[in-house]
Amino acid sequence: MQWTTPLQATGWRHGRAAALLLLALVTCGGCYDGSALVKQAQSAARKSRLAEIDLGSFKTTLPRDPKTNQFTDLNLHIFGTVPRYRLAEVKKQLRFDEYRLRHETLAAVRQSSREELAEPSLAQLRARIEQVVNRVLSEAPVNEIGFYQLTLRQR
Repeated sequence: MQWTTPLQATGWRHGRAAALLLLALVTCGGCYDGSALVKQAQSAARKSRLAEIDLGSFKTTLPRDPKTNQFTDLNLHIFGTVPRYRLAEVKKQLRFDEYRLRHETLAAVRQSSREELAEPSLAQLRARIEQVVNRVLSEAPVNEIGFYQLTLRQR
């Protein structure tokens, strides 16, 4: 019979979780419940993983620019990242509050200035949308906002 450590038995690839388990094994001396420690460390590792959730596609036109007398059409597809263990909860709340999220997101996007949209990282737009999403989805907040697609067209 070959002996395996709890680290080998679980096939972990996450160094931090493995280090936590090793620390727990060392500090407990010879008396520990190995399976409980493994489950605890796996649970912590699982909670730290993020999943993407589709927040929808939006099309809108910004108000006319007074300087150039042009309109800017925006076409964007937004996603958010949430902890994987809360994914079902977020999806459920999205189904319930989709109309509010859609309305408030469009209102936030329409507040964008042309200078803000010229930023390479779109940090201000992302922050504004994140505030809206987390206000609507108060039970299951989103960690970060990103774009699958973002198209700007002047006419």
